[in-house]
Amino acid sequence: MSRIPADLALLTGKIVTVDSDESIQEAVAVKFGRIIAVGANEEIEPLVGDDTNVIDLEGRTVIPGLIDSHAHMAAVGASRTVNVDLSEEAGVRSIADIQARLAERAAGTPRGEWVTGYQEDDSKLAERRHPTRWELDEASKEHPIIISTVGGHFSIANSYAFEKAGVTRETPDPVGGRFDRDPETGEMTGGLHEVAIEVIRPGGPPEPTREQAYEGAKEILRECASVGITCVYDTVKRSQLRAILDLKNRCELPVRVRMDVHIDLFPELEKTGIYRGLGDDWVRICGLKFFFDGAISARTAAVTEEYLNKPGFYGVMATTREIATETIMEAYGAGYRISAHANGDRAIEMYLDIMEEAQKRFPREDPRNRDIHCTVITPELVERIRELGILPTIFGPYVYYHGDKLLPAFGEERLERMFAARSFLDAGVRIAAHSDHPCAPYPPMMAIHGLVNRTTRAGRPIGQSQRVSVMEALKLYTINAAYQSFDENRLGSIEVGKLADMVILGEDILAIPKERIIDIPVDMTIIGGKTVFKRVTDA
Repeated sequence: MSRIPADLALLTGKIVTVDSDESIQEAVAVKFGRIIAVGANEEIEPLVGDDTNVIDLEGRTVIPGLIDSHAHMAAVGASRTVNVDLSEEAGVRSIADIQARLAERAAGTPRGEWVTGYQEDDSKLAERRHPTRWELDEASKEHPIIISTVGGHFSIANSYAFEKAGVTRETPDPVGGRFDRDPETGEMTGGLHEVAIEVIRPGGPPEPTREQAYEGAKEILRECASVGITCVYDTVKRSQLRAILDLKNRCELPVRVRMDVHIDLFPELEKTGIYRGLGDDWVRICGLKFFFDGAISARTAAVTEEYLNKPGFYGVMATTREIATETIMEAYGAGYRISAHANGDRAIEMYLDIMEEAQKRFPREDPRNRDIHCTVITPELVERIRELGILPTIFGPYVYYHGDKLLPAFGEERLERMFAARSFLDAGVRIAAHSDHPCAPYPPMMAIHGLVNRTTRAGRPIGQSQRVSVMEALKLYTINAAYQSFDENRLGSIEVGKLADMVILGEDILAIPKERIIDIPVDMTIIGGKTVFKRVTDA
């Protein structure tokens, strides 16, 4: 053991190392941002020097820094600066609330310019449904309006937006998308699935300014640190990538970031030779993101069994087999790793077919291609995923946060094979878990609570056969998540030589009643041996 005086020492605690032995220690020492010793107090105390920052844990629990293995943090940060927040957390609880918020924004927006909202969630509204385009007209008939739902794969537009785009009842559904229509008249009702939004607003919403993207990313990543997240695996486009790099270059990046870049930027990346591995311990590019289907929270994932609440509806594919095959083969052949958004079993099967062929054409050792979400599975799909070495990252908070609205759509039987942590772990598949924020809240304690308890906010048990232990759930946010970004030798556990990313909890996550995990406070977040968040208490 090193005898160099430590920069930081955590003493007299319960150090949950999440090492291969799942050992529990008392103390840890840090030098130059890395862990130099882990063990009993008497082993660490000799490393304390005059300039060592000593934290007396007083019995508190320390866990490795938490890693959210898929989210859209930088995009959400920028969106806050330009969109109307229509979430329950913002106080929106009815269609009337939505109309009032949009009308207020429209009143300060020049006539004819867009008014946009995000984070709408029909299950949290008194009406238990989305507004129609005519109800959005009540907010303004002089502005085109589009609002997106919490899942991000379904939007609603007002009549002005349809007129501006020249879309009528005769307009066909685009490839990879669908317009909602009145079943009797065929009239557009305002709903836009997947790429249908691009028909209404070609090119999508305008890019935020560089300063908006920068400030938004900084704010939300600071919030991540406050709940114990020390690394975010983000999905980025050009403006978000630049915002992350701006933060790093100004030495203002609050947490570590790993990135999947949208696959439509592949040609530009390939021209410059940028692919997996570019970066450092703070920021690194990991792969390319490709979309196969719809969303679970919006109940549009592509499934083989119909939705119980929508007879005859099997979800929405966001691509075709031909497009997906051509796009992925070109990127994979050039050496890129694929992170696919594939939620439903129909989409997962297509993705696996393509990756099986890709690996045959372009064999690669240890590719670690990912299935982001991988929600609705079967035993056969689990076995194929294991054989192909695909790494699923599953929703952490969804059972708790969205479970009550998923039950009517999927039913109890199918929910026994959704968010299938137990099935994957038992098969030896190295899964991780994520928030997919803004599609669900990002605090990891909510996610771990959901994975362990498998109960909804209303207290309904669902998919109980997929419950995991607290330690297993913790691994999905630590060492397993680190593995998915090729960081298992740097992050994910408290071991000598690894980066000193740790979280001090206000209660013992291994001893507290599992029903109270969601309430565990984060007392301190440490990244690279530096305190980046400290909870203020009245004491």
